[in-house]
Amino acid sequence: MAVKKTLVLCALACSGVEGLEFGEMGDTSFGMGGAGVALENSAWGLYYNPALLDIDARSKLGYSFGVGVREKNILPLASNALQVFNQSDTIAQSLQGLMSSSTLQTLADGGSISINANQGPNERTIVNAGNALKDFLNLNGLHVDSQNGIVVQIHPKMKKIKGGIGTFGIGVFASLFAGASAVVDPRHNKLIFPFTIDGNNVYTRAQINANSISFQQSTQSAYLNSSLLSSNANNAARVQALAIGSVPIGYAKGFDLKKAGRISVGVTFRYLYTLSYGLGISGNVDQVITKAQNLFSNFSFSMQDMVRQSHFGLDLGGAYRIKGFTLGLVGKYLNAPKIRYAHLPDMRIDPQVRLGLGYRWKWLNLAMDFDLTSNKMLMLDKRSQMIGGGVMFNWKWFALKLGAMGNVAQAGLHQGVILTGGIRLFRVLDFSVQSGLQTVALGGSAASGILGSLADMKLPNYLAFRVGGGWEW
Repeated sequence: MAVKKTLVLCALACSGVEGLEFGEMGDTSFGMGGAGVALENSAWGLYYNPALLDIDARSKLGYSFGVGVREKNILPLASNALQVFNQSDTIAQSLQGLMSSSTLQTLADGGSISINANQGPNERTIVNAGNALKDFLNLNGLHVDSQNGIVVQIHPKMKKIKGGIGTFGIGVFASLFAGASAVVDPRHNKLIFPFTIDGNNVYTRAQINANSISFQQSTQSAYLNSSLLSSNANNAARVQALAIGSVPIGYAKGFDLKKAGRISVGVTFRYLYTLSYGLGISGNVDQVITKAQNLFSNFSFSMQDMVRQSHFGLDLGGAYRIKGFTLGLVGKYLNAPKIRYAHLPDMRIDPQVRLGLGYRWKWLNLAMDFDLTSNKMLMLDKRSQMIGGGVMFNWKWFALKLGAMGNVAQAGLHQGVILTGGIRLFRVLDFSVQSGLQTVALGGSAASGILGSLADMKLPNYLAFRVGGGWEW
């Protein structure tokens, strides 16, 4: 039993810190569903696929700055908790009948009781809060990122050398990733709790449905073996951040196959300087609460807790173009650099492999990418495997981008379809946005309350903005 408990605890505490998402850089791909591995008409081949440097051998300059926020089941829990707090007096009155001795005796005798959302506003608030808690325990996460960079692509004109000497690229990237999440022990995720009546312990299980919460009698064995509140449960929560400054240098050489098209291979070597910081707690519910209270009451940030390291990264890519169609394949961080944390297990940026398809005809550009690897995110037990694509109508002084993408990883945040789009003006200024279709109500279950007029506002649970631009010659 002790060995099993230790193994479960280690699995919860150590998982989820061994990878990083493929990420996004530059406004063009950002507005086209994140697709860039086979997108010729972009200055960001150095980031997405170094082979693109010499597939589209124009010299290019690009700059881009952006920020994104995504969450799952954290904001709904917080907003419903605020609503419960706002209605605490009237809710307490509604619960008095539920907690009466006669009602508790009904449970002790094997009966059941329930709270129905249709009974009134207080009951609706309680049921909504219960569903928010249920969803949070099943899946949760908060992620903030900012990826920024400047890139230059140079194609030297060497008429004396047949086919040229290739294309070079160099950039300066600065990125910040931060994640927070909690994981419930999958063996102890039932809402079973004890109470005392006439000196005897009675165990009750709460069953949460969309419009009601029912309570039924349970057993001590079920409480110990499957309850969230059991002393045998091992849960984990973590907050961590990673800042990456990098200087990538890339080179690609293309080979003209005449009627058979053009093939290009490229490599990117990047110097990485990282700052890492993180905190984590684990244990049963009582231990987690105690550790969290101690952490908050005694928290003091120290620069010594922020680990500084130098690394390098290696990317390899290939691309093949024929009659306007392009097929691209890239492997990033093939050397899997390891990043240390002061208070968390080491993190390894695992290799990322992505396939891309693209098409270019005059003012029309199409692109689609698919992650061949399921990449761990900067959150406990969460993965990212993106598929996305889009279209760009690119005229001389104006461009319009539209696309969609989504995370198809089984262990993802399940945020559904994310729509993307953007416009480019005068070839040097670009605005792009990404927004999820799933929304959450900011103010909880009622149109009034502690958040006042904001109570009815709904926000997408995935939202990102980017501004940038560039030039080709």
